Amino acid sequence: MASLHKKLFRGFLNNRKNELKSIDEVPSSPMVIINATFQIGDYLSISPIIEAVKNKWHTAKIVVLCTTKNQDVVYNDERVECFVLPPKEQWYKYPKILSKFQEKVDLLIEPAALDRAHRCIIGYTLKPKLTICLHQEAKCVLPTITEIARDNISQAQVSANMMLSYGFEKVDGTFKVYENKITKIKTEQYLDSNNISDFIVLNPFASSSERSLNIEKSIGILTKVKERNINSVLLLPSYISNLKEWQDKLKNVCHVITVSSINESLTIIKNSNGVISVDTSIVHIASSYNKPTIGIYTHAGIKVINWMPQSDKKHIVTIDSPIDEIVNFDVIAN
Repeated sequence: MASLHKKLFRGFLNNRKNELKSIDEVPSSPMVIINATFQIGDYLSISPIIEAVKNKWHTAKIVVLCTTKNQDVVYNDERVECFVLPPKEQWYKYPKILSKFQEKVDLLIEPAALDRAHRCIIGYTLKPKLTICLHQEAKCVLPTITEIARDNISQAQVSANMMLSYGFEKVDGTFKVYENKITKIKTEQYLDSNNISDFIVLNPFASSSERSLNIEKSIGILTKVKERNINSVLLLPSYISNLKEWQDKLKNVCHVITVSSINESLTIIKNSNGVISVDTSIVHIASSYNKPTIGIYTHAGIKVINWMPQSDKKHIVTIDSPIDEIVNFDVIAN
């Protein structure tokens, strides 16, 4: 019964009509809002959406709705304005916070399905003149002109195809990131002062334990790398509960760098020779810089081609693969 009530509630929120019938009816200097209340990797994948909007309306005002989870990458994106909302669990606060935009939005872009309250409450509140979406199920979404190609391509390419299907000009389907200038300088100074160069990066941490590497496997991977006289850096998020244990056990096989924001990771990856990472946004950052990448996935994750590494040199394995299979020197060795 609860799920039925949720479905009826979402149906009510999505039961609105578009004032405009195509993107060609949108004003020449529109206000465009993009709903990006999701993870960092998801935001990196919608870069083609932003490019398509900028190409069509050079003077468009693009506002990205995000949360603290992806605020850093949105804030540094020079193409857009960043507007931070509370976590999705507090979606009931959105109407009051978004009231300043109400009925002022020419185009609302929804890159994710309108099947959750925290997503569909946004369009209900804003009452945009036009809503376009990757998913076509909701009544408020304008149908595409052509079918969106989605199979066996990256999620960034899916975003590009979505815009093309609505009549926008073709754009590159690539992940794109923007560094924080101050953090970039500080991080590069840190690398330089500690003589850290010609290195690869290991990121063993994902948002869930089943997608993350444990200490022992991380040591095994980095030991294998060290045996080939390749320098390595472990990205150690400052929020890890057993941070000191990671520092103590890994310091003899690699450089351990504690990072407090995604901005530091961006600069470290940009200055690296390659990346070994579990299934998380680090893979997409590596793809944006075309760094040789070894992506480590669960058996379920390895089937999702949309989120695989997009670099020219890449290797894909599962998290339970032997270390000899994970560390592919054809990919990460110079």
